[in-house]
Amino acid sequence: MTFSVTKLAPVWVVETTVGSEPGLAYVLASRLGCLFRRVRMEMLALDSFLEGRREPRLILTSGWRSGYAALKAARRAGCPVVWCVRHEGRSAPMLRSMPFDLVVAPSPAAPTAKFCPTLGPMTIVSPALLARAGKAWQERLEHLPHPRMTVLVGAQAYRTQEEALLHGKKLAGMVNRQGGSVLLVVRDDSKPDLTDAFITGLSDTFLLVWRQGEPDEDPLLGFMACSDCVVVGGGDMAMLAEVCVADKPVFLMEREQDLRGVRGRVARRLIEDGHVRVLTDSLSPWPRHVLDEAGRVAAILRSRWAL
Repeated sequence: MTFSVTKLAPVWVVETTVGSEPGLAYVLASRLGCLFRRVRMEMLALDSFLEGRREPRLILTSGWRSGYAALKAARRAGCPVVWCVRHEGRSAPMLRSMPFDLVVAPSPAAPTAKFCPTLGPMTIVSPALLARAGKAWQERLEHLPHPRMTVLVGAQAYRTQEEALLHGKKLAGMVNRQGGSVLLVVRDDSKPDLTDAFITGLSDTFLLVWRQGEPDEDPLLGFMACSDCVVVGGGDMAMLAEVCVADKPVFLMEREQDLRGVRGRVARRLIEDGHVRVLTDSLSPWPRHVLDEAGRVAAILRSRWAL
């Protein structure tokens, strides 16, 4: 006879995810500090699923279908439902009108009893996770001189080989003036000719490179934890939120006038709130708070529902 402690979990996570990335509901549940269990949406559709089981005290969900399946289960269990939204596409009035007990979504709007705005999407990266990665990588990187610059490159970081080369040379010059080193993580290598040009520009520095598709695990967390600053180019909102969890200066490798779309709006708010600066000719640090939206929202849920 076996017994699973997850049967006693007070928090249920109901969401359908695509790929290997954790869903927002899972991200939030992992920061609550209590047991939680993942429940398939198909199981909630069965009237017999709750019979003989400990009813949840809170359900976290994301996505339309998962959200309404969670609402149906919550009505039977008599517990609140928190719905997590990844993107900024919906207006705050619309989100506040949704039939959930709390909606968590990236938005510049003011919070209300049923609406919790975040500055960018929540991320699985936490200060504790960064600290553990730093301990694991400290010895492996001790031969690299300070100041160390972690450079994270995502999609559309540069448009041409010439632009990529110039970006690389600019960063190399800034690092070499201080006798430092570069730790490069290429998250999007769909245009290897551009990546090659960027690396060529950086080649005069002490340089450590990881490119998407290499057999080793993504070393970004260890690199950031052991660096003195972070430079990010391209990528999406989630990537911006991820690097802002580090207690380091964070610079954008792009001009502010080039920031467009939803990502651009989030980047501008990060700049306004002092989390990010556009890279000019200086790597000087400034006082900034760690951006940990998942941790902040988790604290709100623990307080509201005594988890």
